[in-house]
Amino acid sequence: MLRWLLLIPFALLVAIGASGFFLFLACIVDPTMATLTGDTVFAGFWSLMDDIFSSDDPEPIIRQAFEVMGRLVFTLLVFPPLLVAIVSEVVKAKSLVWHVCATAILTAAVPWILRGSIRVATPAELHVSAVLGLTGAVAGLIYWLIAGRDSGGERQAPR
Repeated sequence: MLRWLLLIPFALLVAIGASGFFLFLACIVDPTMATLTGDTVFAGFWSLMDDIFSSDDPEPIIRQAFEVMGRLVFTLLVFPPLLVAIVSEVVKAKSLVWHVCATAILTAAVPWILRGSIRVATPAELHVSAVLGLTGAVAGLIYWLIAGRDSGGERQAPR
């Protein structure tokens, strides 16, 4: 019970923080991600400023912007490791490969699942998916190091 109350939430928090830090570094170091992130932040910031200054009451606009950012962070950084951790605990999956690969694949697939259309991907989209996959792999690795090795409960001592 202590595992569910302390260890798993702690492991998830550290894994999500590490994957967020990795994604932040990737957005700075990787040229494709830097261009995408820079253009998105630039356009989003000035669009938000236009909406704020053209409104009599900017509070709902700011609240909506924070809600959208929260949903984005939850979808890319929180949901994949959380789902993999829950599945791992239920099926008692203790494998490093399972934790890393499942979280990586799920994180890389999120944009494709949300888009919902079938078309050929551009090289830039594949590059972003690869970076997101690495972000998920970092989360899976960190979670496994802290709590994943004992998924499903305590290990039984050999008889």
